[in-house]
Amino acid sequence: MKGIIILGFEENSETRIDTQFPSNICEFLGVTPEILKGLVELHMDKKMEPNYIQVALEDEVNVASFYSGFSFRHYVGNPNFAVCIFLSQDDVLSNEFEGMMRRIAHELLPKREALNFDDILGQYYEMLKKEELLPYWEEIIEGETSIITANKKEEKKEEKKSEDFKPDLEREEVDIKAKNIELQNLLDEKKSKIRELTRKYTELVSENTKISEEIQSHKEEISEQYIKLEKWSQQMADLNQNNAKLMDDIKILNQKIHERDDFLKEKERKIETLSMKLTGVEEVEDETEKWLQEKEDLKKINLGLNTKLEKVEKANRSLLNDIDKLKSQITVHIDSITSLKLEVKNIKANISTKEKEKESSKEEIFDLKKEIKVLRRERDHYRKIVKEKNLLE
Repeated sequence: MKGIIILGFEENSETRIDTQFPSNICEFLGVTPEILKGLVELHMDKKMEPNYIQVALEDEVNVASFYSGFSFRHYVGNPNFAVCIFLSQDDVLSNEFEGMMRRIAHELLPKREALNFDDILGQYYEMLKKEELLPYWEEIIEGETSIITANKKEEKKEEKKSEDFKPDLEREEVDIKAKNIELQNLLDEKKSKIRELTRKYTELVSENTKISEEIQSHKEEISEQYIKLEKWSQQMADLNQNNAKLMDDIKILNQKIHERDDFLKEKERKIETLSMKLTGVEEVEDETEKWLQEKEDLKKINLGLNTKLEKVEKANRSLLNDIDKLKSQITVHIDSITSLKLEVKNIKANISTKEKEKESSKEEIFDLKKEIKVLRRERDHYRKIVKEKNLLE
């Protein structure tokens, strides 16, 4: 089997795909309301009463379909709907398959407005594939009450003959009515509980979706923080490289300054020696002037080197300040990433707890469905007793 759909029949003979499981089975098989027209016509040709057919549609799509009936006086589950099963080539249907499809129509069509109808349809589809559904052959026919009323005269004649048993029947009728009331109250209680569990399940699903969105948002934020951290790390590496280069330049300049200082000192010593040896000879004076001029030139060069050294040291201090700022920013963002990771961990733990509560709710709903199924069987049994013994009059 490939899937199941519920068809709705409109007043203008149009057909709509009301529900499908899996949710995209019609798109997958290429089935449209236009293709289903032949199936609808076959159902309508059978006096529009509840009926079952098997037919091959276009593109070798085989369908087993049960129509619930047109009249509000003669139907199964809910009038003007069809339950359709898409069959595989190797499907072998049992003799009870029609009865099991009637069971789905009888129990599911009245629940079409339920919030979890798609989930219920999927569960019934899985039970149908495993042949776990009991066949259902009854049909709701308005007018049975009048048939029963027409037969009352004959029954009254028989009742006169069995007046001795009347007190026992009355007591039994009272007991059955009390039992019916008790079962009806219990059934109402179970229905209320099912509605409450369904509401809780819907809230859990909504909350789970919200938490998943929050986790995704946190993941995106963490990714952005990692990208920023990588950029800052690259900037810091570049600054460290520039700083190392500047330090090398400073060392070279300091070495040159020391060499110039040593050179000037040597020249000053020579000048002093020459000054002491001055004898008024012009050659010595010329040499002295030459040495003095050279000294002045060296002083100017030294002054320029000092100015350049101050600029380099100032740039170095600025780079060191930038590096300190980047380090503090990186520390702040690492702390932010750590807190985000802890928050994501807590959210994941919360999701795990919600999933466990969700599974527990599903198990409780399944148990309740079993209880309701047993109660319905008991109710049908007591209705049959009431009907057979005419206890309603």
